[in-house]
Amino acid sequence: MELIEPIWKGIITGLMFTLTFGTVFFSLIQTSIKRGHRKSVFIAIGVVFSDAIYISIAVLGSTFIVDKMHHYDYLIRIIGFSFLAFLGIRSIIKHEHLTSDEKIDQERNGFLYIMKGLMLNSINPMTLIAWLGVTAYVESVIQFNIDQVILYFAVVLGMMFTTMFSIGYFANKLRNILSEKNLHRLNMFSGIIFIIFSIVIIWPVVRMVTLYLFTFIIGAPTI
Repeated sequence: MELIEPIWKGIITGLMFTLTFGTVFFSLIQTSIKRGHRKSVFIAIGVVFSDAIYISIAVLGSTFIVDKMHHYDYLIRIIGFSFLAFLGIRSIIKHEHLTSDEKIDQERNGFLYIMKGLMLNSINPMTLIAWLGVTAYVESVIQFNIDQVILYFAVVLGMMFTTMFSIGYFANKLRNILSEKNLHRLNMFSGIIFIIFSIVIIWPVVRMVTLYLFTFIIGAPTI
């Protein structure tokens, strides 16, 4: 019984975190269709690695790192905005051509896709906050012991990778029915999603700068 609860709750948590229809979800679909299933797996590896780092920080309770993340919140948001905006604009304006599986396998190093997955998941400051909340819940509310916590998060990460693997696998099957015109439409849709999320990430910075400028103008002495 002590092992069953962390397992089924870990499965549910893993599904919830994966099926949020965020940038990672659409990037998996886009990459699988354009570059093949293997490349989407590399993205999934990068995402899981990023989450594993955040979970470790949350479980170990490293307040120093959490405080540092808070101090550099605006910088992280600016970097995240730049990265997502770049991906969004690139997806919209770039015209892709459907290529053969042989050519796909030779395109780009898998490490680049791992880094893309890591970046997509790490640039959102809310990711760490979400894992801190989950950790507090399983340790304080459910009161899992350390073995149950480790098992729980292992199942979460395993479920996340399995779900992302499945998303990439089934998305790749669409290559057989997609025309280049529809592929471009997919790129435009994904690009718009990336840009929307980039605006969401940068909005607190824009609001802070706007408030600062407004306060400066109102408070400036008149001549």
